[in-house]
Amino acid sequence: MQQDVLEIIKSRRTVEDFLPKYVDWDKISRILEAARHAPCAGNIQNWKFVVVDNPAQKQAIAGAAYDQYKITMASHLIVVCAQIDKAERYYGLRGVRLYSIQNCAAAIQNMLIEAQSLGLSTKWIGAFDEDKVREICAVPATARPQAIVAIGYAKVQPPKPPKFPLESLVYLGKWRNRIRDPSRYLGTYSAILKKNVTAIADTAKGVLKSQTDQIPESLKKQTINTKDTVQETATKSLLSITDKIRQKLKKQLGQEDEETKESSKSKEDDDEEL
Repeated sequence: MQQDVLEIIKSRRTVEDFLPKYVDWDKISRILEAARHAPCAGNIQNWKFVVVDNPAQKQAIAGAAYDQYKITMASHLIVVCAQIDKAERYYGLRGVRLYSIQNCAAAIQNMLIEAQSLGLSTKWIGAFDEDKVREICAVPATARPQAIVAIGYAKVQPPKPPKFPLESLVYLGKWRNRIRDPSRYLGTYSAILKKNVTAIADTAKGVLKSQTDQIPESLKKQTINTKDTVQETATKSLLSITDKIRQKLKKQLGQEDEETKESSKSKEDDDEEL
């Protein structure tokens, strides 16, 4: 079954602890294949990937990454490097300072997503002594280590980290011109429906509780028929509220209530007859 890309992105986590379990080369090659298909400035593809699985070399890299020795348990470490001379040749200083970083970052993101789709876990490491990593991996002066990606199997799956809501991040046309309801503006009606269904469920709980609280204790102890009456009263109240929410939803989706239109037409016909 084909996986939804957005769900894969949402499920990705930065893992700290890895199991001592080897990842076969077929999966590593798929991750590298995803990396080389990332977008880049002018399609210069000025990236190189140093794949490390030797325990001693992993230990040395972990030391160069300011003693992040937990990454030695990962099956592979991939040092992502940028060919800065190539970027400078095409784009000058901007190619060195910006495009090289952007290109490698796009490749790394592809790697993380592909690894997640394969059931693997990753950690993107940016804190390391660049000169030491350069020496350990024999990176020439014409290239620059940009990041280390640890790939393996998670020992513990981290919980989902908090994320800012979309409406606090999106501006329309200019800075701080916020969209109050991005789902409605972007036409994501499934999100609107989900939000309203949740509202109906929450309202149902509130109505049922309020109706029950209004019943005296003496009546609560009576027969099942009385309970049915309470349930019926609560249901009627809920249906009334549900209808209001439904009308509001139709307005949000730019639709009109056909029953209301027919009712209005019927009323106009009656007025003409009079």
